[in-house]
Amino acid sequence: SFFRQENITTICFDNEVYANTGGQESGATPKGQVFKMAPTGKKFEKVKMWELAVTSGCHYSMNMTASAPKAVAKAVREAIFIARYVGPTFLNIYTPCILEIGLNANEGLREMKEQDKERFAAFKYVSPEAEELLAKLKEEGRL
Repeated sequence: SFFRQENITTICFDNEVYANTGGQESGATPKGQVFKMAPTGKKFEKVKMWELAVTSGCHYSMNMTASAPKAVAKAVREAIFIARYVGPTFLNIYTPCILEIGLNANEGLREMKEQDKERFAAFKYVSPEAEELLAKLKEEGRL
């Protein structure tokens, strides 16, 4: 088969909290963050899943926020093409749990945009094989 069926794209919608269980900290919670069920603040740094994905052999890994829908759509499209033809891919998309951090929708959007530049800085890894594929797809007008 032309497609490599064992390869998948994993998309993590990262809200940095176990919100359905009352606001518990998780590995994705940033150090110092206070929640209802973590009143003294988290004691260790956030686990950077996008870096673990690279170490685990993903050919494409990104850390981004949902604040720029066109950028998210582009990343999803690239990730799916790479998974289809090269190997597994991973996207970590920050989507704040506005209820747990006490924000309204507009403040949540501002939170995402501000985090692009601060603690939730963008990260992108593309393996050499994946870069070659993306260049070919762009040349063919498929991306």
